[in-house]
Amino acid sequence: MNDTNGIQSEQEWLARAGELRLDGDPWAAIQLCQEHLAVNENSAAGWNMLGRCLAASGNLNEAAKSLTRAIETDPKNSSYHAHMGDLFVQSGRAKEAMPCFQHALKLDADSVEVLNSYGIALWGMGDLKQAHATFERVLRLKPGDVFARRNLRLISGRMVERWHFPMVNDEPRNRIFEETLKRAINKDSVVLDIGAGTGLLSLMAARAGAKRVIACEANPTLAELAREVVKKNGYSDRIQILNKSSQQIDPAVDFFHGEKPNLLVAEIFDTVVIGEGALQTFEHARCHLLSDDAVIIPSRADLCAGLIQSERLWREGAADDASGFNLSALNRFRPDTVVLEAASFEGELLSDDFVIFPFDFTGKAKPEPMHKQIDVAVTRDGICHGVVYWIKLYMDDELTLDNRPDFGDINAQAYCEHWYQEVKLLVPPVEVKQGMTLRINARHNRQTVALVVHHPVSGEPLS
Repeated sequence: MNDTNGIQSEQEWLARAGELRLDGDPWAAIQLCQEHLAVNENSAAGWNMLGRCLAASGNLNEAAKSLTRAIETDPKNSSYHAHMGDLFVQSGRAKEAMPCFQHALKLDADSVEVLNSYGIALWGMGDLKQAHATFERVLRLKPGDVFARRNLRLISGRMVERWHFPMVNDEPRNRIFEETLKRAINKDSVVLDIGAGTGLLSLMAARAGAKRVIACEANPTLAELAREVVKKNGYSDRIQILNKSSQQIDPAVDFFHGEKPNLLVAEIFDTVVIGEGALQTFEHARCHLLSDDAVIIPSRADLCAGLIQSERLWREGAADDASGFNLSALNRFRPDTVVLEAASFEGELLSDDFVIFPFDFTGKAKPEPMHKQIDVAVTRDGICHGVVYWIKLYMDDELTLDNRPDFGDINAQAYCEHWYQEVKLLVPPVEVKQGMTLRINARHNRQTVALVVHHPVSGEPLS
């Protein structure tokens, strides 16, 4: 076959058009395809390549017409169906792409090209488990596929959140949890570990001598991982992993002979203590899962705070002037808080520490009101850029664990590094003097915390 531009075969023509598309010149590739199809109008490969080049140029409607023509001409070519699926994904219509990929896999179940595209579509639909399995299959067929390996790693990072790594490597957190468990556990201890994750706290409890440990983890990937970790460390005989939330536990089915745990350990706290449902979880466990005399670790927590001066942090979530231009209009879209890591904190404390809300997990203390007014005394002159808050856990009557930032004062300790702090920004920041008082109205709804800070002179609420 004598083709255009001196290209002697369709294979050579396809290769040249494909090179142009991949080199970022889909328009030249489109022209080449159109010239080829002018003399080879029934070339399914030609219509397919034209569709791919049109898609690369952004002309999705015409791309769909060309790919439809390719499929009509050669309906048994799995790649053409997959390319139509790619087009749907590119158009933000991943659900409509599914039948294309499924039909392509019926035609060629081991096509690495189709499987890669199918995995991306599954990922886009949020089916991480099936996407993960699909990329694993690609790597069994083609171990050297670097994009499948990268996609598998990215999806794995979605299935198990990245914060699990700093959490299990947080030495102060691990040390204090284990010390507390050793002090509380005896040979008759039956431990319930809620939100077990990798099973680390369950392993600590078993090593401390617990008779039995029931660990519940709702994430199926983590639950499976925890079983592997427990087995690898030789504690499968004493640690039972349940793939469910604690509120799904049926004591008659899930507990050994209906035996109720007499010790609860849970690390289900976020930057404001209660954001992961800690209050509801502890209450449900006390009422439905634990013995009446059960030990609860931690027993309570404080959401602590301080007024801070930190222009660097303020500029991470607010704006005023930039390069001589007023960009304060951007503040309409600013976040309510800025999340930061204690290790990277830069700021000066303008007040003493204060408690926004205390939370009791044992049920022994009278519940605190969900709305309170706090008058905070300013202890030094400066520019108040916001309110920073952190959490403090009371593990038992003696041991505590917190992530208070290091303000360079005597209160600093080896903080729990994997928890973040949050900063409630004041826009604009407020100049304060020693002896002034800032009034804060704080509310929580058992799931999150909201603060309103009032100007120390006018009393007006600050945005």
